[in-house]
Amino acid sequence: MTTEKEEEEKKKISLGLIISNEELNNNPIFPLEITKTISNTPYYLLIFISREDVVKISCFPTETNNIKKILIKLMEFSPDLVKGISRVLNELNLSKDILHTTGLCYEMEKCFYETYLVGDSLDTSENSFETIKKKFKAVSKVINVFIEDIPFFSKT
Repeated sequence: MTTEKEEEEKKKISLGLIISNEELNNNPIFPLEITKTISNTPYYLLIFISREDVVKISCFPTETNNIKKILIKLMEFSPDLVKGISRVLNELNLSKDILHTTGLCYEMEKCFYETYLVGDSLDTSENSFETIKKKFKAVSKVINVFIEDIPFFSKT
């Protein structure tokens, strides 16, 4: 029997991982044609989206390895809900730090919205995790908010 936490883990839209420039350029899984064309930055956020038999991997160049994901559990998707989430991101001055955002409903009542962003702006006193959660929870049809650090992959 699965626990509630295991069920929540299954319902995440994606998983993120941060790698260094060196790891990107020295890993044979990344073709030279790709590594030559992508921006040269110290770090890269990899986002893995798994659906049935397919895994999509997106790569976002970034200057920092301090990346956070805000995962918002929703009652349902609606244009007003997305506007409310966007309004909160603007109020908190987080819009400028967004690297990736997406949303998905697994079933009518199991909907999620997530955004990956540069974590430096979340580490300020005016944007404490509790303040962020409170503001998002004030949006109609938001059930819960989770904030997580994206791990940095290192071979050492």
